[in-house]
Amino acid sequence: MTKRFLWIGVAVFLSLFMMTTVATAQDEWLTHYEISGDVATPRYDETIEFCQRLAAHSDIAEFSGFGLSPQGRMLPLLIIDKDQEFDPNGTLTRNKAIVLFQAGIHAGEIEGKDAGLMLIRDILVREQNRNLLDSVVILFIPIFNVDGHERFGPYNRVNQNGPEEMGWRTTAQNYNLNRDFAKADTPEMKGWLSMFSYWLPDLLVDIHTTNGADYQYVITYATESNLNVAEPLRSWTADEFVPEIKERMEGSAFSFIPYVVPRKDHDVRTGLIHWTGGPRYSNGYGAAQNRPFMLIETHMLKPYKQRVKSVYELMRHVLGFAAEHTSRLKQVMRESDRVTAENFVGSYFPLAFKNDTSDSTMIDFYGVEMLKEKSEVSGGQRITWTGAARQYRIPYFDKNTPSDSARIPVAYLIPAEWSDLIARLQFHGIKVDYLSEPVELPISTYRFSNVEFNKESYEGHQTVKADREDISATRTYPAGTAVVRMNQRTARIAACLLEPGSSDSFFRWGMMNNILEEKEYVEDYVMEKIAAEMLAADVGLKAEFEQRLQSDAEFAKDPKQRLRFFYERSPYFDSSYRVYPIGKLMARIDLPLAD
Repeated sequence: MTKRFLWIGVAVFLSLFMMTTVATAQDEWLTHYEISGDVATPRYDETIEFCQRLAAHSDIAEFSGFGLSPQGRMLPLLIIDKDQEFDPNGTLTRNKAIVLFQAGIHAGEIEGKDAGLMLIRDILVREQNRNLLDSVVILFIPIFNVDGHERFGPYNRVNQNGPEEMGWRTTAQNYNLNRDFAKADTPEMKGWLSMFSYWLPDLLVDIHTTNGADYQYVITYATESNLNVAEPLRSWTADEFVPEIKERMEGSAFSFIPYVVPRKDHDVRTGLIHWTGGPRYSNGYGAAQNRPFMLIETHMLKPYKQRVKSVYELMRHVLGFAAEHTSRLKQVMRESDRVTAENFVGSYFPLAFKNDTSDSTMIDFYGVEMLKEKSEVSGGQRITWTGAARQYRIPYFDKNTPSDSARIPVAYLIPAEWSDLIARLQFHGIKVDYLSEPVELPISTYRFSNVEFNKESYEGHQTVKADREDISATRTYPAGTAVVRMNQRTARIAACLLEPGSSDSFFRWGMMNNILEEKEYVEDYVMEKIAAEMLAADVGLKAEFEQRLQSDAEFAKDPKQRLRFFYERSPYFDSSYRVYPIGKLMARIDLPLAD
């Protein structure tokens, strides 16, 4: 053999060896999803092991937990920081944009886990897009609902096209975590809230898979930019953040449109509606905390591979946006916090919204042909989609107007006996002070009427609605009374929890139902004597009673209602019945507060 051919042989051997070595290294870092041919997602233990390997491989990654589930599983958190400052209080970290991605809050909707593991692997191991870390810290929760994730099986998402097996929607305690951000019932959410308050991310993304109609889009989103959001965050979200992410996604061949909610019967031809998310949901919670929290919904009928790819691109583009606009992003967050702390007191805060169906914008929508026919099984209408692409011109009802509001006080005063509610406030990062001595204060509060309890349990609560009347009073508050001063950055979430008209208030969640229960009664024969004495002694009361007899026939013919009229106006009636125990201090008064 000549030297020439010998060298060729050696070169070919070395080339093949290097290719084999590279392929082996690549295979070592393939995720479970990739190894499966893009059809399967890993179990909890496999996910944790992959995260630990990433952290062991790279000194710019740290793997930790932010709590334990009811079944004892660690809630996983992967932190990526190029400067190895795995603490938000570090000098360098404070100047970076902190971006949180979370997956598996509904553990059957798991694209975010597989996309995130690949993206972080590509950054740490393959060193792709590593420049993003110059100005961004990544927080990644691969699985939030860890116990639900391990209720693993092929039949957990009847509406969903893959993966082959997946987790369950709710936790081991059957809570829906994406209804728990505000009320914080679960240990998982308490851990998340503590982690959130510790890191206070600048930008958050919550990744889901939708239900609903069929259409051509692979991925949709929801963000908050209504009056529930502070300025300048509101304008920044609508005018800067969302348009640029949409443009970047278009460049990756994924049309990016708002979350598809048909106005009627899964039929997009009737129009789409936009809803304002309350703080029980991730996107609404972000608004209440002055942070952009983008809700991602991939389309459940699209192949799993396509959905994972769309989320990978979305996560990559969000990081790119944050890296390119770090200074502007942090400026908007700081200014929104400042505006809330300095200007929120005395304003009227929207507590609820209604969709305005009288005003819409016409949009082009890429849908799928829909058929309705008589069902032999149900006897009703059966909906089917043929798969044929259709383009529609439809109305988009994207206007939401406040349907209720409340004036924000200087401070809320919470009696010490409501210690459970006080503790929940603190999980949200709300600063709570305490009176150091008794003080008599003029306050505003509410009296409730027309109380309506929900007939069925919802998320473990008997929720309640009621009309409320503003009342004023002077109350003496003892030492130890909790004081929530509203000149703080968390004032919006505090108002959402403490204003009873809010859809996510402690009151509406049924955590205060005992104040709506009457505990003391009077016998009719006793009240007959007292009522006669009251009529004889009070001319004004007699006139009021006679007017009520004339104007209300039901009242006039009901002896119990008539006696109740006098009982409620007697000194024996419980003055705290159906009165909100939390006081609103509207005047700026110096309070004696404990150090």
